[in-house]
Amino acid sequence: MLNNNIITFIIFALVIIFLYHAASHSLKKYILLAGNALFYVSIASSFRVIAIFSCEIIFSYCLASLLARKKNKIFLALAIIPVVLMLAFTKYDFIYSGFFHENTLKLIIPAGISFYTLKIIAYYIEIYNGKIKQVPLIDYINYISMFTQILSGPVMRINEFTEDLTRLEFDFISAKSGAFLILAGLFKKLCVANMITNYVNSIHENISGVPGLSLWLAAFLYAIEIYADFSGWSDISNGLMQILGFRETRNFYAPYFSSNIKEFWTRWHISFSSWLRDYIYIPLGGSRCSKARKFANVLITFLVSGIWHGSGINFLIWGIAHGLGVFFINRKNKFLTFIIVILLWIPFRAVNFTSAINYYSCMITNFDISISAITNTILIFTGDNTCAVYAVILFAEILLLFLYDLALTKQKDFSGIFTFIFAFMIILFGRVGESAFIYAQF
Repeated sequence: MLNNNIITFIIFALVIIFLYHAASHSLKKYILLAGNALFYVSIASSFRVIAIFSCEIIFSYCLASLLARKKNKIFLALAIIPVVLMLAFTKYDFIYSGFFHENTLKLIIPAGISFYTLKIIAYYIEIYNGKIKQVPLIDYINYISMFTQILSGPVMRINEFTEDLTRLEFDFISAKSGAFLILAGLFKKLCVANMITNYVNSIHENISGVPGLSLWLAAFLYAIEIYADFSGWSDISNGLMQILGFRETRNFYAPYFSSNIKEFWTRWHISFSSWLRDYIYIPLGGSRCSKARKFANVLITFLVSGIWHGSGINFLIWGIAHGLGVFFINRKNKFLTFIIVILLWIPFRAVNFTSAINYYSCMITNFDISISAITNTILIFTGDNTCAVYAVILFAEILLLFLYDLALTKQKDFSGIFTFIFAFMIILFGRVGESAFIYAQF
């Protein structure tokens, strides 16, 4: 499957890019359309999914056409509600359980629905506000179904997409920059995230049966895993888009170097946090209101963030906790912020809220730094006498990841050095296999 094997996906993408740049100007959009269609067919679980996705695109485009002619809030709400209901109905089990068996539902959930829903809503609002005009249908289809973005973002804005679409020509400098981003993304995914996955999964499957030290280490490692996995995808996506000729939609900017939670959300999943800001927070009143109203606006915004990620109480708690952090924690302390973010990833990763509470509890009650606890904590990496070597390699890769992020914050070009190091690490330690990206499940 193209969505599970990153190497296969990149090869597919490069073939589409080659055909795109080789085609005449009049055919370029159709080559892109064909690439998007082929990719979606390859990842769809059934023909029903393809039919539902196609109908949703056409239906939303028709509603946008009507909204462009009749701009009023009631019609805007009537346009947005079906899109939100579609997302809620297919994503949240407490809604669909009364209608479908879980196995049946898997056959009708459109792939990428969480991300393309954001694009559709943003498109409606931009049309309503008069910031854009209705685009040609083929441009809209390519925007919604863009194969490099549909499963895990970034959430590119329609005006940026269409502007770049009109002048997509091969540029060597952009292609070189894109190739480096792909390499950086592969390092993050194959050398960091994939080497952590088994450890974190093992801990969460046996929370009460492992040393407390293992729980603390797994919490730290999951923070690294989700960052390496998600930012790795964003780098690969942006790299491919740059080779095509699009601008970079920066999605991460060294988030674990943030001084407080508010700054963290200007560096983490930037395209989504800016979407929340522009289409939830500001329409609610933003910060230009009373302190109590501002507090409510922040909480609602982060509650939406939690709900978007999942239906469990653990996601709601995660969202609300970040909202409280944004509003109340103004003191700038990078280490404290990193610790808070690590601890808040626990309910995000947990199977449910009860599991998250158990995790927190065992972190304290099972904590021990004896030789036995340390040995058992390291042993979980491989289960044999290679565990120490595995751990050393992994932490060397994590250190390299932090050095790379540090270099980004210095705004200096170290791509030459990192190109060699990343390639070397991928060849030696890259774990290539059927490992889907974490955010593809959202």
